[in-house]
Amino acid sequence: MDGRVAYHRWLWLLLLVALLLRLGYAASEPVEAVLAADNGGDSGWYMAVGWGFFSGQEHGWVRGIPYYNGTLPTPPLYIILVGLVQQFLPAPESVLLIRLLQCLASVATSYLCYRITALFAGTAAGLLAAALSSFHPSFVLEPANIATESFFIFFLACGFWLYLEGLPRGQGWQMPGALPRHWALVLCACAFALATLTRAVAVLFPLLILAHQIWLARRTRNPVRREHWRRNALLFLLAYSAVIGTWTAHNWLLWGRIVVVSDRLLPAIWRAVESEDGSPQENDALLLAGAEPDIAPGCEVDCRYQHPSELFLQRIAERLSADVGAVLRLRSSELAYALLQPHGTTQLGDVSVRAATQKWLREQGGLPGLLDILRIEGFVPKLVTWAFHLFAIGGGILGIALTRAHWGLTSVLCSYLVYTIAAHIVLLALPRYMFPLEMIWCIFAAAAVVQLQDRYRSADTVGVRP
Repeated sequence: MDGRVAYHRWLWLLLLVALLLRLGYAASEPVEAVLAADNGGDSGWYMAVGWGFFSGQEHGWVRGIPYYNGTLPTPPLYIILVGLVQQFLPAPESVLLIRLLQCLASVATSYLCYRITALFAGTAAGLLAAALSSFHPSFVLEPANIATESFFIFFLACGFWLYLEGLPRGQGWQMPGALPRHWALVLCACAFALATLTRAVAVLFPLLILAHQIWLARRTRNPVRREHWRRNALLFLLAYSAVIGTWTAHNWLLWGRIVVVSDRLLPAIWRAVESEDGSPQENDALLLAGAEPDIAPGCEVDCRYQHPSELFLQRIAERLSADVGAVLRLRSSELAYALLQPHGTTQLGDVSVRAATQKWLREQGGLPGLLDILRIEGFVPKLVTWAFHLFAIGGGILGIALTRAHWGLTSVLCSYLVYTIAAHIVLLALPRYMFPLEMIWCIFAAAAVVQLQDRYRSADTVGVRP
């Protein structure tokens, strides 16, 4: 049997199993909790605001949750999707359909991990990358949440695949049947724009794609090809700007305000330097301590949380001037926690295994304390999640080093790692915000395993020669 055919059969089998795992977990999660105002969290907010977006009203309430279309605080794409589904189905059935779509998007991401990895590390590494992302507990659990991560990661994977698939065949970087370069760039720009309209943190990443284009242009000595690279870079920038500009045009025409993707940059920076931030109510109290709320005339819904930019700038300056060292320590500890803590473990039980283990080590606990840790709710699935997460990070770092010969390809993926980490030095960092990096860690970890395996086989073959 042809090796590639065998790999493809294994690929479709593991993708089918991955889909069944996601569907099974999503089906086991209750629907009513998502819609409740008191414990729905972000999921309940997305459902309410999504419905309100298509309500034809400027503001109102859905299941006790307010929406205000004039100052939508997040990028719109996920809200539009959630709201669009609710135009055709009741809320409980809408939750089920959204979860189904997210399961499909998550499995499609695993397939794209295969395609991306195969471009520079071979089909065996691609299959392993697909397996890691298919069976990683965090990826299995996430589609059940009414949240942006599943679609954001899918759009990112689409953007990376389309960009890398379109790189020049002359350098041996492209798989057969690749898209023409200009079409790949346009679709890549659209994919990254859709990712940005899902989560605003990616808004500046396309500038690194442009930098990569410039780097490729400078590598060629052919002036015609160099001009070709310049045209491609301009085409990419225009396509990306056109897609994200639709949201800017929407806000300008309907509400008379200029918004580029989101206007929540300053709140995210303020929360990054504020050690006591928490719920919207707690944040509101912190912001308004010693200040009068600036409520817009005629505001009827969610008025307390519409604060001017000057207030955020004032609070940020106060924190930095009071103790800049404390802010730096807060940022470093928060970022380290966000990177090392797996996303989604709270869904497996309320008690933290990490915190319990730290307490046991501090108190030099004996066997009874260790047995208490083993009896924590969800201990085994949490342990598996930690194992996948730490293996992905450790293997990913090794994979970056081992695949340096393909730097022309892998630098694009590495640039997103650096970009995201650098952005969250300034912005609020949570494990949820670092979760999209897991896809890239899995890709490089798979490449590392296959590279090490090939080196071992090569050394073993040399060793047995007469």
